Amino acid sequence: MKIYLASKSPRRKKLLQQMGIEFEILSIDIPEEKKPEETPETYSRRITAEKLIAAGDAMLSRGLKILPILCADTEVVLEKTILGKPRDYQHAFSMLKSYSGRSHQVITSLGLKHLTYEKIVTHTTTVYFAHMSDADIHHYLASGDYQDKAGAYGIQSWIGQFICKIEGCFYSVMGLPLNSVRELLAEVEKNFK
Repeated sequence: MKIYLASKSPRRKKLLQQMGIEFEILSIDIPEEKKPEETPETYSRRITAEKLIAAGDAMLSRGLKILPILCADTEVVLEKTILGKPRDYQHAFSMLKSYSGRSHQVITSLGLKHLTYEKIVTHTTTVYFAHMSDADIHHYLASGDYQDKAGAYGIQSWIGQFICKIEGCFYSVMGLPLNSVRELLAEVEKNFK
């Protein structure tokens, strides 16, 4: 089954390729601003729902073939605060320093929409970092890998050697919980044969 991936993330593309899923990128842009009363989980689910709506509208308005649409939202949360993507080097340094010797959460909401089917699932994974020295953090930041990543790091990169434990889905921390992707696509295939 071919799908649209409504995401610009190169990691999500690679993960779908790893699964052997045929897809096309469906480019969309939506505002991503947290409302004051929203919890991180509620915010992530809302953004995912809004991405599904925007992608569905884009598919129809561009006259594209009707295919299932997959999208996701990943948020890094420390003490109930969404950290977002780093503004610059110093902001990234502060984020990584705040993880040293403690845990934080990564929330990924995954959405799939096809015709009358729409489902969003949310994963929360707790990530534990060992102590990192300032030199360790600067070494990682010098690679530039932190740029355009929620929470300023990629679990699969050099900094991953400081992650001493995770509770939850590894691939959710990368931005795409593969088991949930498989399950959602299986539901769509079953319902729309």
